Amino acid sequence: MTNPYFQFSAGLLPALLLLIALFFLFIFLPVSMVAEAFSKLGLTSAQGVLMLIAILVGRMVNIPFHTSERLVVIPRPRKVQYTMDEAGRPVQIEEEPANELKKQVFAVNVGGFVLPLLLSITFLIRQHMVYQTEGVYLWIGFVLIMVAGGCYATAKADPFTGLRIPLVMPAIITFLCVYFFVPEPVRPVAAYVAGTMGAILGGNIIPLMTKRIRNAVGAPVVSIGGPGIFGGVFVAGILSVLLA
Repeated sequence: MTNPYFQFSAGLLPALLLLIALFFLFIFLPVSMVAEAFSKLGLTSAQGVLMLIAILVGRMVNIPFHTSERLVVIPRPRKVQYTMDEAGRPVQIEEEPANELKKQVFAVNVGGFVLPLLLSITFLIRQHMVYQTEGVYLWIGFVLIMVAGGCYATAKADPFTGLRIPLVMPAIITFLCVYFFVPEPVRPVAAYVAGTMGAILGGNIIPLMTKRIRNAVGAPVVSIGGPGIFGGVFVAGILSVLLA
């Protein structure tokens, strides 16, 4: 009996073209989209790529800022052991795990909160100093409230990530509000600032300030801008700027 295997019979050249197409689709195209989005905000392509790398690496870094007195349960995996009975037959023995209680830790995510916040402040300062567009803060505030409201309405407590929002929902709300209501000169800055900060505000900060939702969060580490929120923040910041 032979082992099954995969065979690409179209030839070497088509296989190489397929690999190049996959590289362009899943790696080069997203990077170029990010670079184009940041270029609309005043960064060069190199700066945009570096910022993309910094955000993706920063996603893995959480900075704790508060340890709550609330104890949460950390489940342990069930242990399964095998032994032999008197007749020499294998017997499965399952040991119930001893769950551990730990104090709940609150943190900020570098890639999902710290860097978007610093970028938003930088873009706002640049917009004010270079373009001096009147009313930019009113438009940003309007879009931010709409995005935060949508994220708050759809935020759900998650036992693993703390809080979770739909991935593309902040980007959709940001795009619709920016496209139909915000003047064209301030659309890129309004899209990035309101999209990212609105997702964080409505998806993390306001729910954690709501006692009912906060008590439903049982994750040992609750990271603002971390898992469950990071995807929405990232997509809102990039896609909404491109579409605007």
